[in-house]
Amino acid sequence: MMQNDSKSFIAVLPLLAAFLAGCQSNSVTYYTAPQVTGRVLATDSHLPLANADVQWGGAGPAFEPFGPPKGGQLLVNTDGVQTDSAGRFVLPDKSVFALFRKPGWWSVTVFFSHDGYASFQTNYTGDNVTSHTPAGAPVVNAGDVFLKPVAPLESSTP
Repeated sequence: MMQNDSKSFIAVLPLLAAFLAGCQSNSVTYYTAPQVTGRVLATDSHLPLANADVQWGGAGPAFEPFGPPKGGQLLVNTDGVQTDSAGRFVLPDKSVFALFRKPGWWSVTVFFSHDGYASFQTNYTGDNVTSHTPAGAPVVNAGDVFLKPVAPLESSTP
């Protein structure tokens, strides 16, 4: 009886392979989160802030389609970028490969910080896309992002 079961399985195997080959759900989909560009300025002087940190908000990219990053995903996350002498930055786009599900981004959180200035965090959505890179990644132009100087702590000793 066992020999008949294995013959049945072998007979069904090509039919199963043909069925799966015809399914659209088993294809690999490519997902890209936006490239974010802009400039960081001081609110009081409107001068560019060089070496300001710009990174995906929270513990990692806020656009992960399957929840927070885990294991090896944490190893490939970028640490963000710093602004140049003119305060300009380009936060690179992110790509994710997914099987059986077509992921998409609906919102990304970007975190801005600089020593001596209050940190700022904001979200960008698909409505903020202004163009696309030559490779097809969406581009969000954040424009001018202003950071407010923080008052130095006063010493409490006389």
